[in-house]
Amino acid sequence: MRPTSLAVLCVSLALMAVAIGAIVVRAMSGEPSPEAAAPIVPTAPADARPTDGPAITPAATPGTSGPTGSASGPAEHDGSRALSILQELAKGPRVSGSPAEARAAEYISGLLRSYGYTTEVMSFEFEGDRFRAGEVRLDGQPAEALTLAGSPGGEVQASAVYVGLADAAGVSGKDLKGKVAVADRGTLNFFDKYTNARDAGAVGLILVNNRPGPFSGNLTTLASFPVVSVSQEDGAAIVDAARAGRTVAISAPPTTGLTVALNVIARPTTASECKVLVGGHFDSVPGAPGANDNASGVANVIELARAAAVDGLDEGVCFAAFGAEESGLYGSKALVSRWQKEGKLPRYAINLDVTGIGESVEVIGDGQIARAAVAKGVSLGIPTVPSQLPANSGSDHQSFIDAGVPTVFFTSGDFSTIHSPLDVSGDISVTMLDQVGDVAFAVLNDLVAQVAQG
Repeated sequence: MRPTSLAVLCVSLALMAVAIGAIVVRAMSGEPSPEAAAPIVPTAPADARPTDGPAITPAATPGTSGPTGSASGPAEHDGSRALSILQELAKGPRVSGSPAEARAAEYISGLLRSYGYTTEVMSFEFEGDRFRAGEVRLDGQPAEALTLAGSPGGEVQASAVYVGLADAAGVSGKDLKGKVAVADRGTLNFFDKYTNARDAGAVGLILVNNRPGPFSGNLTTLASFPVVSVSQEDGAAIVDAARAGRTVAISAPPTTGLTVALNVIARPTTASECKVLVGGHFDSVPGAPGANDNASGVANVIELARAAAVDGLDEGVCFAAFGAEESGLYGSKALVSRWQKEGKLPRYAINLDVTGIGESVEVIGDGQIARAAVAKGVSLGIPTVPSQLPANSGSDHQSFIDAGVPTVFFTSGDFSTIHSPLDVSGDISVTMLDQVGDVAFAVLNDLVAQVAQG
């Protein structure tokens, strides 16, 4: 994830600061003034706007599932196959703890089972998530929603009523009893919008942004029903539905201080002990389709799993898709912690993160495993260079390094659009995906040989 120039680093860090920091901090004391209101991130082109999460149902249920098929195709990494997986995952944000994350986990688990692996959907809890993402569903189609501070968790499904700004004029004369109010952001603070809707009998409130992109805020009170916000783009259809009195559903996460997120782990069999682990995170930040960060990396992980399985599953080789990386590397930490307690840490780990845009394969890590990875890439005729992360950046490789596991991290080095609506699948290079995957596959095979030698 190291930028290739100082200019890119500045842009990247600015995007990261805006997209992650401002999304929660802004409007903490209520609705900002019109002058202060601004998009939290650059707006994507209209034809590239995220719509919803991966179109897979049902959502994942924690537990272990056996294989449903066997791998086919070439016994080597195929960039076009990885791109197809990426495009499915990057249909919308996959925020840790959200229903979209659960659907993505089920999609990933299903693919890995179809290659012959036994999969486990591992749930874990973490505290202090800054996103608290939920959903608004209209005609069964989900739209990302952020839960306002002070809102309880819960599920609400009812007829929707559009109330304008949720001021006295907007609420007056509207039958809100037992219904969901849909209001525009602006003019009034969030507390007043909520109070007006509550006093009129509403059982839920959806706030639609008056600027492109998502937003979050603070009600400055403990609400009696779920209050969520949606982006201006997703909100247009919700406003139309409310004008027509159609049914909408709100899903807000609980307020216990803990968020439940998911890892997906693939093994040859239930009893297999993982000697080499290949992993990458599949969650994203709110408002970002997360194509490069990190549908690209986890798509490569899944494609590596397929390629490795074509000539038979290798005992001891496992694959993982980590949740809650964007919230603080929590998924990989949870897995490492469990394996430490069981005395089953892998001998080697490979991490892939941001692998779809760039000029060369960048290798991050210390020690022999990283040096050998660079040499392997060069020997294949693929531009491969040693690299390092910029300050205040991280990825799941760190969880394994902290546990003493030799780890190598592959990236393509360009994160200029990550954590923003601009991180779309249309900008992904299938050549770059393939080059990273080819080097990672060669390194994986070398590590498997080392493990076999004892």
